[in-house]
Amino acid sequence: MSDESRIFWVNDDSDAGPPSRDDKTILGLSVDDLPSTTHIPLREQFIKHYPQIREWLTTHADRPGVTLLAMSPDAVHAAAFLAAKPDNVSTAIIGRHSKADLRLKDDAGLSLRHVALLVFPTHVSGQACRYRLLDLRSATAFLDERGKRLRALESDGPAFVHVGHYVLLVFATSGADEPWPEDPEAGWTRIPARLYLDEVETEEKSREWEADSDKAWEVENLPSISSSPTLVHNVAGPEMAVHELVGENEAPFGELLITSSRGAATVILGRRTVQSGILLGRSRRCDAGKVLSDRAVSRVHILIIEIAGVLYAIDTASSNGIFDDEARERATRLEPGRSISLSDVAIVEWRSA
Repeated sequence: MSDESRIFWVNDDSDAGPPSRDDKTILGLSVDDLPSTTHIPLREQFIKHYPQIREWLTTHADRPGVTLLAMSPDAVHAAAFLAAKPDNVSTAIIGRHSKADLRLKDDAGLSLRHVALLVFPTHVSGQACRYRLLDLRSATAFLDERGKRLRALESDGPAFVHVGHYVLLVFATSGADEPWPEDPEAGWTRIPARLYLDEVETEEKSREWEADSDKAWEVENLPSISSSPTLVHNVAGPEMAVHELVGENEAPFGELLITSSRGAATVILGRRTVQSGILLGRSRRCDAGKVLSDRAVSRVHILIIEIAGVLYAIDTASSNGIFDDEARERATRLEPGRSISLSDVAIVEWRSA
């Protein structure tokens, strides 16, 4: 794969600390201990693990990007940093699959490919990076701090979500951030409050989900609302359909022509759909039907989504990859007149309306 900046460390010793600093884009570690299901408030978990959290945040504070940590009451189980790129989206996949960038394999409540972290291209120096945390049509999605089940969120500041038994801490960096204090209480106080803006209802079953959701953390454990809170937008995740993804009274935005030895399919997309994203793969939770049923295609192979006005095809930790001009890519622009291949068994081409 051409992106040599994606480097991960796997550490089977739960007592070992995080790996040393590297000049690459993504750093990560993973341990095999089963996360504890004992409920401990977010603040207490943060303070307990603050030395390791602070080390990761401090190590990568000098570059624009996004730091993500996965913790349980027992330990910080995984950590990663995605450096923002000037002309391309940076991505990481979290789940139980062996190809996932952050593999949390011991939680059966997680899908093999559960969540995608997408870091927007950055164009302004000294400005915090914008990112989207996106559920890949898993059975459970993720919970925000209010206990509300979401399919996707978008922000340029801290966001904390509950995925399975884990808490994901997400921090955006600008490359010019102030140092994190040594005192854990001071570190917690530094985090701005999160103000969640529910822009959309992401699923027909959202009312049922919300009624059934347990609170992820008690309200009194959250920071008080400050004068400058972080705005966390609840946005739409990938829609679910087989052949047509165009809203009522919406003009088609374009179409995907998908061909393989199993046949051909045309998937018509509206603008709202490409902004939310669609999934292609052989799983029933993906689009395009049986044309991608070849075993060389992963269950969830690629995500197609518009980020900052650009349409991307993003590899969702597939086993056999996506290829653009014979080069394997993690994320590539999907433009008219260009095609990408999936595992050398299927071709995907984008045609604008």
